[in-house]
Amino acid sequence: MQRDGALVVDERITFSYSGDFSGAFREIPLADGEQIADVAVFEGDRAYTPGASAELGSTGAPDTFGMVETSKGLRLVWHYRALSEERTFRIHYRLSGLATAYDDVVDVNLKVWGDEWQVGLGRLTGRLVAPGEVTRAWGHPVGVRGDVTLDGSIVRLRALEIPSEQFVELRALVPRRFFTSTSAMQVEEGLGLERIVGEEREDAAAYEHDRGKIDEALDNLPRTIAILLALALAPALAIAGLVWWRYGRERETAYDREYEQEPPTETSPALVPSLLAQGGTPGSLEFTATLFDLIRRGRYGSAPVTTERKIWGGLKTQQVADLELSLADVEAPLESFETPVVEVIDGVLVDGPERLSRFRDRIEESRTANSARFTAFKSAVGTEIDGRSWFQSQGLVLLLGSALLLVVVSGLTLVYGVSSFDSVAPTWRSVVVLALGACGLVNAGVLAVSAFNRRLWRRRSPAAQAEAERWEAFRRYLTDFPRLQDAPPATLELWERFLVYGIAFGIAERVLQGAQLHMPEALAQASSLYWIGPYGDLGSGPTSMGIGDLAAGFGSALAPPSSGSGGGGGGFSGG
Repeated sequence: MQRDGALVVDERITFSYSGDFSGAFREIPLADGEQIADVAVFEGDRAYTPGASAELGSTGAPDTFGMVETSKGLRLVWHYRALSEERTFRIHYRLSGLATAYDDVVDVNLKVWGDEWQVGLGRLTGRLVAPGEVTRAWGHPVGVRGDVTLDGSIVRLRALEIPSEQFVELRALVPRRFFTSTSAMQVEEGLGLERIVGEEREDAAAYEHDRGKIDEALDNLPRTIAILLALALAPALAIAGLVWWRYGRERETAYDREYEQEPPTETSPALVPSLLAQGGTPGSLEFTATLFDLIRRGRYGSAPVTTERKIWGGLKTQQVADLELSLADVEAPLESFETPVVEVIDGVLVDGPERLSRFRDRIEESRTANSARFTAFKSAVGTEIDGRSWFQSQGLVLLLGSALLLVVVSGLTLVYGVSSFDSVAPTWRSVVVLALGACGLVNAGVLAVSAFNRRLWRRRSPAAQAEAERWEAFRRYLTDFPRLQDAPPATLELWERFLVYGIAFGIAERVLQGAQLHMPEALAQASSLYWIGPYGDLGSGPTSMGIGDLAAGFGSALAPPSSGSGGGGGGFSGG
């Protein structure tokens, strides 16, 4: 450091090459008021010749260099030939306008290693020679491992394991009396020593405070995890609870009956499960219930039969109850969503009567067409439900809107946190900002996942709620029916409707069990849905007509055909 405040800088940079190289460059940043002069490049005692190209990636004669001003300062490019070796270069220049002169001291704050380097540095040493004894000196940032030593007018800095894109600064205070001029310095009036020392103490204290907070969080990991879980879940749960309370909670009604002893309305069995579940996609149970309802209404004829089934690996046979269907009143009126079911069943019966135990195989024979019809059935049921305006779904808008807002706010928070985060010397503020951003995204994810729970944000209209409560009471009645002592239904129609809706609710076996206990034999003989087994019992025991198996078989047969196997092998070409 000269007595006018200018810095005569010599940078010694050693490169370790692996391969063939012909040039290097150095970006020297210059702040407002700073000027650079007397630039030179040396290798040992050999001075490089100026005047070469300073374009990045350019070529030039060995032992030459060029320089050009940029928007950030000065770019220096030098040319050489190197092949898998170590080379040390010395960059020399005079820098003025960097130091600041106060009334009592001169402040020198030089960035001895810049943050533009894309590779880390194992060891950095720096030495400042002042025109007089140095009062105080520091190395920045405090998070970089190293030390600063004072020896009269000489300051030595050492920094180890510097990460990529991490700067290192050397700051020193030299008494003003050692300088004869301020021509190469910036000047500020007033005393600087006490203020600068205070700034450095505050920076060091802030680092220690932040480091202590981070260490405390890591040392108390269970507590930290609990706080993070609360931040990541509590807001989402609060929003979800608010949405449910305002938009998902069903309204109270005056209905107080435990049971309905017959279907409360004429709503089709394919629609009632969606009314009770507040939506959803119909499946094989609704398809099977619709088929049995069409049998009940006379669209198809049915007759109890027995079918021989092999058991014990084919060593024995067993006679089981079955039901043979045939076309009947083909002019019977249909609902729009029943038409695809009729198309599937008519396709099976086109060649004559067929037993239900054979329906799965017959449906699979035209799997592609029948799968499309099953899809059309589900779509038509959904359209019918939409047309009835059973459900109010305003809560979904608030739920997804909150999730979207959290994504935006949390994303911006994370961007800010990442930009302000210093991996070498992280601040507590930046850690908290990153944690809040991450927790916000988790909250958004929880809200997005909760949107799949319809009951959280959807509720029935008042009329639909009144109807649903009655249907729920009827489902309870069918579930408890086998153990009830109430008088059994008096008409065959009511018994058959019990079975149809029992199929739709997935409790057909409970209805059959109740029929075994309570259904008069004369009604069972006259029914087109209840069939008599080979041992005189209603078809609900060892029978190929188990309703659950039948519905599962329909679901499997109506599934879309497989697109092919993921295995195989063979040759291929290319490279």
